[in-house]
Amino acid sequence: MRQHLLTLLCTLPAALGFAPPMVGRNDVVLHAKRGKGLNVPSSAGEARGIGGSDGAAPSKKANWIATSIPSLGALPKDTNTVKVVDTMVPALTDKNTNPTGAVSIVNYKGDSDTITYCFSVSCASCKIPLTKAKVLPPKESNDARLACDFCGATYNLRSGVQVEKEGGKLLGFLFNNQSNNEAKLPVYALGEKGGKVFISMP
Repeated sequence: MRQHLLTLLCTLPAALGFAPPMVGRNDVVLHAKRGKGLNVPSSAGEARGIGGSDGAAPSKKANWIATSIPSLGALPKDTNTVKVVDTMVPALTDKNTNPTGAVSIVNYKGDSDTITYCFSVSCASCKIPLTKAKVLPPKESNDARLACDFCGATYNLRSGVQVEKEGGKLLGFLFNNQSNNEAKLPVYALGEKGGKVFISMP
């Protein structure tokens, strides 16, 4: 018994040396998305949301985080096309795929007004950038839709939920499985406070 205990005590440090750390990158990202550890002004929660309707505008209880976008005037003015804007928000950055915390912007011009949508730069289904995605008019709801030009996954631009597919390339069938069909596109709200642009993280 004593020999087993001695062996255990001698090998324990070596075993712990190969054990993975308890705190991973996902924990850091999760906390950053909730605004913990970020230098966010306490008044940021009162940022005024932009959007053409109450459905597209964020609530005052949203978790607002300051961006590097200098002003709302610096946002793209093009309509019905996908544009990319850098935010430098830590929760959005990835050193391999998104080092500047970029987000996609679409100013959808409908029959009566223009609504600004903000969402992830990559398709939630195939992970391909959405820079060539097709902006589509509303179908079953009042919200514009976005169709990935590669896999054809089509999203409601307000909620990020997938709707009926519209097109896609020949190899898009590779991503046509249940889990990819349920993947939700991350969507964000933009707001302004004191001339600065804030983004709302879920």
